[in-house]
Order: sequence, then structure tokens, then C-alpha cells
Amino acid sequence: LQNRLLSGWDMVSDDPLPNDEGDGLGWGHGTHVTGILAKVAPQSQLLPVRVLDSNGRGNTFTLAYAIEWAVKQGADVINLSLGAESDSRVLRDAIQQAISQGVVVVAAAGNLNTTEPQFPASYPDVIAVTAVDSANHKAEFANYGLHWVDLAAPGVGITSTIVGPQGSGYASWSGTSMSTPFVSGAVARLRQTQPNVSVGQIAAQFYSHSAS
Repeated sequence: LQNRLLSGWDMVSDDPLPNDEGDGLGWGHGTHVTGILAKVAPQSQLLPVRVLDSNGRGNTFTLAYAIEWAVKQGADVINLSLGAESDSRVLRDAIQQAISQGVVVVAAAGNLNTTEPQFPASYPDVIAVTAVDSANHKAEFANYGLHWVDLAAPGVGITSTIVGPQGSGYASWSGTSMSTPFVSGAVARLRQTQPNVSVGQIAAQFYSHSAS
């Protein structure tokens, strides 16, 4: 991740150090997701924004503000490896505003093995990503649904960068949080070659070229 990170922001602590913080269940989550992004899109610059606490909890108001902030910083693609079971008008409006400005939003479908739509993954024009295993089968934990999940990507036993109680290094995690940056990274690479195409055109290229 050296020389890849732009100056981000910690929306939880309201300071310019968006580091993973312990010692909760979410410690290292952002770093793991970022490592996948860095590998899939090696020419991209990464804007770290912390929106969840050390246990992976947050609120939609903070997330909506973070999205608005990232758009103002010039983000082209926003990776949301998070989600909730309840809708939020504030979050929906922030995401639609980002998309209207040409920002591609990619979100995790969730890990409850349910067809119930999750948010923000199920919002219009958001690319919702679920997880498959090494055999290209749906991961046992992964959410699914014909009418709201768009794509699937590897999400079981994914090795990436990590920070935590054992220090910094690498670790294998599973979840749709890990699947999402595979798609976000691919979108970032496409954005680099086609900077002027619309959000809908980018999504359509992924949908038309993915395996069914």
C-alpha cells in the first residue's frame, strides 16, 4: 500500500488519520479490503475513509457524509464493503447524487445467506456484489437475489493486507466485503481506459461480459 494512499479522513473520530483501530471485530477490515483493491487496480490511487468503528458498526448519516466528502475529493469509484437491512433516505440521496456526478458505486450484498435486499447494495444503479468460492459456487454465507444482486466475485479465503493484534502483514478473510473490491478494482481499471462513459454504460459492460 506504500505510495498508493491519498490523504483520507476518519469520519468516526473526525481527524485526518483514517487508520483501522482496535480492538474490536472490525479491526483490519478496511486494510484487508484496500489490499484487494490495490492488487486488482495497480495503477489506481486509493482514498481511505473510515466510517465504521472497531466493531464494524456505524450509521447512515456518517456514511452519507463520507460519500459526499469522497465525491468532492474527486473519487471516480466508491467501494462500500458494508451494508444494513434497513433503508435510509439520507444514504439513498447521497448515493444517487454521487452516481449523477459520474461516480460508480459498488456495494457488498451481505453475509446472511438471505434473499432479503440489503442497503445500499439494492439501491438503483449501485452494483451489488455477492461472493463465490473457489469452485465458483455461491458462498454458503452470501446473500443472493435475482432482482437486486448484480455480480459475484471471489469471497472465500481471500488473502490480503491486514493490521490487528498480531501486527501488520497478511491474512485470509471471507465475506462479500472481500468480493466487492474485486469488482471495484475492475471498474477502476475500466474507468482509466474509458473516463468519459456513463455509470450505466460501465455497469452494462460488466453485466454483458460476466459468466452466468
